[in-house]
Amino acid sequence: MTRRWNVPAVDRAVVLGWAVAACGGLVWWAAGGPLPWLLGPMVAFGIARGVGAPVAEWGWGRALGQCLIGVGLGLRFTPEVVGGLVARWPVLLTLAVLALTPAFVGVWAYRRWAGLDRAGAWLCALPGGASEMAVLAERHGVSAATVALTQGLRVALVVSLVPWSAVWVEGGLHGPAEAASSAAGASAFVVACTLGWALLLAAPTAWLHRRHWPNVWMMLPLLATAILTACLGQGADGRSPMALPVGLMDTAQLLLGITLGSKLDAPAWRRAPRLSLVAAGVVLASVAVCAVMAWLLALGVNGVPAPWLTHYLALAPGGMAEMALMARQSGAFLPEVIATHVLRLMLVLAVAPTLMRRLAVPVPRAVAGRAPPSDGGNG
Repeated sequence: MTRRWNVPAVDRAVVLGWAVAACGGLVWWAAGGPLPWLLGPMVAFGIARGVGAPVAEWGWGRALGQCLIGVGLGLRFTPEVVGGLVARWPVLLTLAVLALTPAFVGVWAYRRWAGLDRAGAWLCALPGGASEMAVLAERHGVSAATVALTQGLRVALVVSLVPWSAVWVEGGLHGPAEAASSAAGASAFVVACTLGWALLLAAPTAWLHRRHWPNVWMMLPLLATAILTACLGQGADGRSPMALPVGLMDTAQLLLGITLGSKLDAPAWRRAPRLSLVAAGVVLASVAVCAVMAWLLALGVNGVPAPWLTHYLALAPGGMAEMALMARQSGAFLPEVIATHVLRLMLVLAVAPTLMRRLAVPVPRAVAGRAPPSDGGNG
């Protein structure tokens, strides 16, 4: 089984990395920072790598974290929520299209200050999955390292900036207490059934992953759990018939934080300091543009809890899992944030190949075949 699925071993460096990440999460939680089990591990792991500590990321840590997060977020899609999303599909599609607007700012900046050609600038600026954009880069003669660096920095910097900007505007973030109480009050049988469901999804998800389906470790558990939750509805006591054990979502966030922290090591910044500086500026401008668009939309579009925060997280050019986790803990309307990011990712994956065929010259098949497979990188 290990050879077939290529499951990496858990060695001393991986265990040390987990310990460093857990300490970072505890410190961030004690300080009262937003998303403590995501941002704390990300910062701690990034600092540890920057100073040369012998820490390493477990190869399947991101996949496991995304799978658990997908199941946990899918539990929010009750029949009432799904009905509301269907009724609001024009708003969701509008948000998904507007979420691509900062890409035009990025293309101009990467061409003007980073010296990239049009194909490379678009692949660096589009808010898609890092692995999918790197694959397109290899197939069309663009530097995959350049694309991977800018896309990784985009997600990591957005995750760092968005929580603090939301705290500054909202004056504090308060998660939905009913979600925590529901998980805490679930019976052992319900929790066991939910964990069994997550385990059942692992096999088809791994099968699709081996066939290079994009973002599959997040998308399949999320969609499958959302469909099951919508079909089952709520019990007579108003509780969901499924629930994850308390603390498991925090563990999933820690694994995701380690992945993000691995993109912030010092060598990555030193490899291309000018490109990294331009990428940071693009992220700052993109977050500002999204905040303004969210404010304008909140003036005319209501019907959701915390309209500005909901639109802001839906438009933010960060990873779907990270923005969904923040929506879950901040009181924003989680289903709308998830639905918008799913639509945005579908638009990017549909537009990017056609755009590359027009802008870039394909490389020979033998070279393109060496492109790294999709690892479920979050868009």
